[in-house]
Amino acid sequence: MRPNRIAPARLIAPCIVVLAALIGSCTQIGTSPTTITALQFDTLPFPAIVTGDSLRDSLGQVAPLRAIAFNATGGVIANASLQYLALDSGLTISSTRLVTAQLRNGRVRIIASAPGLQSVAETLIVARRPDSVIATPPLVDTVRYVLPDNAGTNVSPLLGLQIATRDTAGGITGTEGWLVSYQLLFHGRALAITDTLVASLWGGNNSVASLAQRSAAGGLVSARVRIRPAGLPTTAESVTVVATVRYRGAPVRGSPVTYVIQIRPK
Repeated sequence: MRPNRIAPARLIAPCIVVLAALIGSCTQIGTSPTTITALQFDTLPFPAIVTGDSLRDSLGQVAPLRAIAFNATGGVIANASLQYLALDSGLTISSTRLVTAQLRNGRVRIIASAPGLQSVAETLIVARRPDSVIATPPLVDTVRYVLPDNAGTNVSPLLGLQIATRDTAGGITGTEGWLVSYQLLFHGRALAITDTLVASLWGGNNSVASLAQRSAAGGLVSARVRIRPAGLPTTAESVTVVATVRYRGAPVRGSPVTYVIQIRPK
C-alpha cells in the first residue's frame, strides 16, 4: 500500500499556512473548521475501468471517487465540496463523482480539487473487458525444500494466468490493471496474510506478501508460494492456491483457478 499523500493548500499570505501544529500565528487564513487546507486522494475504487462501462469496486458495484478534505487542525471535513477532474481525455466524471470510460485503452490521470488546492493525480487504467481466464500449467507442482530455510529454494514456480479479452482490436489480447484475488489454503483452512508459519503468498516478481495482484500488459499476472518448512507438521504436505477474477461481481469464465503445491524434502 502506498503512503498517504496529502496536498497542502496554496495560499497567498504574509506567511505560509501549514497543516496542524505548523499553522503560523501571523495570519488567520484557513482557520475556519470548514476551510479546506489539505486533500488526501490516493485510492481509487478499482485500478481499472472497462471501456464503455462505469468505474466499479472489487464487488462489482458502481462506485464514486472519494477524496478526504482536512481543515487547518487536521480534522476531516464532512461533505466537503470537491471537484474531480480528468487530466487526460477518455473519461467522463459526473457531478455525483461517477466515472465512465469512452477511451478504448490507455491511462487517464484524475485529480481532486478545491479552491486553491489540488491533489496528487491518481492514474486509472482503461482496459478491455475481461472475458476469460487462461491458467498457465502446471496446476500441480512440487517444492522440494531445504533445511535450514532458504528463501531462494523454498519457493514455488510461478503460478501464472492470463485475463483474456475477446475485444482484441489493435492486437490487445488481455485486460490490463485487473485485480486477481487469492486464497492460500493449508489443510483446508484459508491462511491470513499475517499467518506465515507454514507458507505465504508472494507476488510473481517480488517477495512481498499479498493476497491480490494486478494484471500487467497482456492481462498477465502471477504469484508464488513461499514455503517455511520449519513450521510444517509433517515432512510431506501440500498447500492450495485459489485465484479468482471477477467482473461486475461475477466470476469470469475459467475462474477460479486452483493450483496445488506439493511440499517434499529435497
